[in-house]
Amino acid sequence: MIIRSLRWRLVVAMTAIVAAMLAAAGIYSSVAVKHEFDRFLIEQRGRDFRGALALIRAGGLARLQDSLVRAHRQYGVRTLVFDPGGRVIARYPPELARYAITVRPGGELVLTARTNGSISAIRIVGASQRIAGVGTVTFVPPEPDALRRSFRVSVDRWLIAGLATGALLAVAVMLTIFRRVFSPVDALTSGARALASGRLDARVRVRGNDEIAELGSAFNSMAEALERNERARRNMVSDVAHELRTPLTNIRVQLEAAQDGVIATDTKLLASLEEETAILARLVDDLQQLSLADAGQLRLELAEVAVSEIVARALANLPAHAAALTHDVEPALVVRADARRLVQVVRNLAVNALAHASSCVHVHAAREGGLAVIRVDDDGPGVPPEHVERIFDRFYRVDASRARGSGGAGLGLAIAKQLVELHGGTIRYEKPAFIVALPFIKS
Repeated sequence: MIIRSLRWRLVVAMTAIVAAMLAAAGIYSSVAVKHEFDRFLIEQRGRDFRGALALIRAGGLARLQDSLVRAHRQYGVRTLVFDPGGRVIARYPPELARYAITVRPGGELVLTARTNGSISAIRIVGASQRIAGVGTVTFVPPEPDALRRSFRVSVDRWLIAGLATGALLAVAVMLTIFRRVFSPVDALTSGARALASGRLDARVRVRGNDEIAELGSAFNSMAEALERNERARRNMVSDVAHELRTPLTNIRVQLEAAQDGVIATDTKLLASLEEETAILARLVDDLQQLSLADAGQLRLELAEVAVSEIVARALANLPAHAAALTHDVEPALVVRADARRLVQVVRNLAVNALAHASSCVHVHAAREGGLAVIRVDDDGPGVPPEHVERIFDRFYRVDASRARGSGGAGLGLAIAKQLVELHGGTIRYEKPAFIVALPFIKS
């Protein structure tokens, strides 16, 4: 069965890893504990044998049986004593009498006994010690006792219980951690689905400052950008419709009036129709420039051009205006640019300044650091601070009423920004001037 949930796949994988680690640790611990326990028993048995030998040696042959009894009581040893001819002269405890003793070459002893129809055997090698005046003392190792077996079983049981408990705790901890880790992921998934269904106001809660929090912040930024772009798209459609409706309505009204004979079809009517058509043509041209710039298809015919030439062409043949128009340009200031596009930028800024100036407009161009900077100043009221950040947005106008006399369609500054950025420069507003900065070639 394939587990589709990433969370549960991670739980299964981590559980398998933890189980393998615990199993390895458990097996090692079990072997180590049993080995150390056996070593302890051997060392303890050696001490017991040495203590028992001391008691038997001290008692001598005369008190041999008493010494064996004391050794058994004090050290728990089972003892056989042989004379030089290999005959048993003493034993304790008495149950050793049920064993038949066989001496094999090399001094090996084999003790056999029949118990409940089965034969048990004890093999003894190197557990004999000769004591002068007493005989050969042989210690019979204890039979495999229930306590030792119980100890081993108990160790295995506790280790298995510990491993199971550790595995359960590990799974519980992993589930808790994964719940905290995947909770933001679940929120991001829900947010993404909400965005896909059209809910552009969907946001996720961001907590902490880890990678998941950064992902949540990036998601919120993306959602805000989508919402902002969608709002801009809707506003743009509305603005385009508004800007097209006015001249088209004027043209339609005038044509219907001429058809009904209300107004005469004369030069004045034709001039009015031509003016409305020119407004439509400029709007279409502006929209086309913006769409080409957005698509990266706006072609620039770059060449070295003097800034003084650009300013002169931009200011030539401007409509008469009450404000005085002056300019000064640093000589031999040269940039690499599309002269026609850059003239359009400076002309748009100058026309905008003339429309809002009180008495004068001044265009200044000079080198500042590594840039050629063109400033268009006017002594008008300037852009209100609350509108400065948005004046380069498409169709944005400080005059919300969109009166014909207060400006165009609100595309001039947006186009100027696109053209300047295509030249690798920047444009900004710092009261009372619009400032264009371009990389210069020489001055």
